[in-house]
Amino acid sequence: MEQVGKLTTQEALAARDMWSEIFYEDSEQFTGYYFAEKMKDNRGYGVKLDKRLCAMLFLTPYTGRILSPDEKGSRFRDIPLFYIVGVGTKTEYRHRGYMDRLLRASLEDLHKEAVPFAFLMPADPAIYRPYQFRYIYERPVFSIRHSREISARVLRPGEEGELAAFATDILESRYQFFLKRDAAYYRRQQKESRAQNGDIWVWKESGELAGFYLLAREGGTEEIQEALVTDRFAQREPLSVSEETRPVIMARLTCVQAMLSLMRLREGEPVRVCFRLSDPLIDAHNGTFLWTVGEKESTIALAAEEGDAQVSAEIGDLTEFLFGRKDCRTCFLPVDGGLCSEAAYEGLSRIMPLSRLFINEIV
Repeated sequence: MEQVGKLTTQEALAARDMWSEIFYEDSEQFTGYYFAEKMKDNRGYGVKLDKRLCAMLFLTPYTGRILSPDEKGSRFRDIPLFYIVGVGTKTEYRHRGYMDRLLRASLEDLHKEAVPFAFLMPADPAIYRPYQFRYIYERPVFSIRHSREISARVLRPGEEGELAAFATDILESRYQFFLKRDAAYYRRQQKESRAQNGDIWVWKESGELAGFYLLAREGGTEEIQEALVTDRFAQREPLSVSEETRPVIMARLTCVQAMLSLMRLREGEPVRVCFRLSDPLIDAHNGTFLWTVGEKESTIALAAEEGDAQVSAEIGDLTEFLFGRKDCRTCFLPVDGGLCSEAAYEGLSRIMPLSRLFINEIV
């Protein structure tokens, strides 16, 4: 008998052999870290035939920090998010639509929980585009300059809280979205780096943190997965950031109402836009919505009449608009000859996209 649904924690932990079989490129050391450190917190979904797991998908919980000023004076807000990982089917059960069923089930659950979006690092983006996932982040390519004058050392026990405060200050000053950092985050991140034969390295000047980087060594190659330095320390050129970037993170809106409530205008009086949205996976996203956006508040409601729509968009296009990948005229199409569309475009062009992101997590 075929069953599709959530896995218990014990069932998720028991999926290690299947993980190693499907993701054979992961080292045993890294897989061991993942199942010991992260799997116990994950939410698992699976397809079982006669109680035997044959397809799986996992959601890793994170807390996002998003620039969303409010009337109380707060600039950043914490939001619940999930990273989709470990999507795989045993070889003999492939091409039966199991991945489709797992993605639909997990995305529908995230919608019900008002999670704004889900994200992933695709092995092949062509797999996820039909599900309306779109690229939102390209990772810089870092390189470190090693010298006696500028030397780094490994992060020491007890310094994780200091590093979290240092990183948060820089990230909030330079970016609109990143995943929340605290001492526990960096304790786990150091274990992850070490599982990849690397570590977290820090620079200090006069006893104060000036920068850090995450190093991984796998498959005979060395990679700087992330690096941050203060503006002052950057003048000493401890690292370089290549103009080359690599697309790494795709995202999909899972609750439009929750996501749009976080958006803000650059400046000026609030705008109102009535748009028609279509989504092939989440039925609740199909309809006409009235979106009111200001500098400190954003609300969305179902429109009174379907015919009130000024413009229309598909869910993937809306994702790209919100994350600054495309402009409003590319993402939204005129409705009914475009008589009311120009007013909508003027309003949409004033919305501040989330174009400055920092997402370097790999699982």
